[in-house]
Amino acid sequence: MSKHRHHRFGIHTVSFLLTLAIIFAASTLFYAIRASDYERTLRYASEQSLGILLESASNLDSALVKLSYSASPGMTALLAAQIWREAEVAKAALAQLPQGDGPLEKTQKFIAQTGDYAFSLLRTSSRGDTLAADQREAISSLSTACRTVTGELTEMQARLDEGVLTLGTPSKESTPVNHAFTGIEQEFPKYASLIYDGPFSEHLDKQEPAALKGLPEISLDQARRKAAEFLSISPDALGDGGSTGSKIPCYRFTFNDGGTIDVTKAGGAVLSLRDARAVEAASLTADDAVVRAKEYLKARGYPEMQESYYTLYEDTITINLAAKVNDVLLYPDLIKVVVALDNGDVVGLESRGYLMSHRSRSLPAPAVTAKTAQRAVAPGLNVLENRLALIPTDGGNEILCHEMICETAEKTHVIIYVNAQTGLEENILILLESENGTLTM
Repeated sequence: MSKHRHHRFGIHTVSFLLTLAIIFAASTLFYAIRASDYERTLRYASEQSLGILLESASNLDSALVKLSYSASPGMTALLAAQIWREAEVAKAALAQLPQGDGPLEKTQKFIAQTGDYAFSLLRTSSRGDTLAADQREAISSLSTACRTVTGELTEMQARLDEGVLTLGTPSKESTPVNHAFTGIEQEFPKYASLIYDGPFSEHLDKQEPAALKGLPEISLDQARRKAAEFLSISPDALGDGGSTGSKIPCYRFTFNDGGTIDVTKAGGAVLSLRDARAVEAASLTADDAVVRAKEYLKARGYPEMQESYYTLYEDTITINLAAKVNDVLLYPDLIKVVVALDNGDVVGLESRGYLMSHRSRSLPAPAVTAKTAQRAVAPGLNVLENRLALIPTDGGNEILCHEMICETAEKTHVIIYVNAQTGLEENILILLESENGTLTM
């Protein structure tokens, strides 16, 4: 290579490397600007969420104080609705904020419980009930805790405005705002245990399986024999799968190359089973499968079970069955059975609802007749069927109702539940019907 050509090659190389350096620098600057814009956007969103959270907490505090002085069902309902709405806003705002070293469990639980408790008061006040003494005490306790949290948030906002806290990158003069949230969690104010008819009630954490109450704990070998009997196979065909569950402790066994069955340590009831076998093309109808599911449960000692709804999935059908006693459907006592549509084998079962709720009940005689209950049905609905049913509430309680399956003018179906003692509507379900089964909403 000549000296001239070597010199020209060197110039081209330098030019190429210089171009790469410029491109790299420009790219770095571009992404740095984008990162800065992204951080600024996040900081602005967090500042906005903190402001919304503070405003909602303040509104919650004010409404709780007013509610503690409410004397009429109408005012109670109005203030309870406001508290529920503000709690929902506060939950959404809290979810958008940085949460330190872990989730803000105490703060989230307080806001959720306050809103849900208010919703339960809204429901009872709509029926004309006034606040009881224990409810006023609970409201006062919630108000005190809310005032403390609001004060902490107000101080946090002030420190943020002063630059002591930051929602962005910390500096020598500022610390991340999530440190302040961690402090709130560690010193969260105590408030009364809320026992009410709702999903966040404290009593639900202590709920035990009613069907297993007082039953002795069985051994591993006893559980193995019960599992084998349930599956109609030899105990030797079962492998040990360890222990499972905290709410309902179980022995687990394996079978059929991947199948599992869980047997409760108390009493030896089957909590769940899953057969992993491949299911071939369907040859049975849904009605065939329902008959098979009922026969299966009857042969294993369950009381009369009535199917409610089912869903089809890949040549299997999942059927919900509720216990039926004296012509009353007991929806809390629910078992889900999965039937293979190729030959009718039961390939899945889940009895958690049944085990948690099933017991001997003394149900009151209905004070409201079926004919009277139908008067509560809205105009335009045609009642196709009316039967008695025990339905669960969000708080684990039970209500005896007239269950009326109705048809709309558009030929769709809804279910109206009317309290068999008061004649008031308790719930409305919309049936979503398709070729794959029925769901409710």
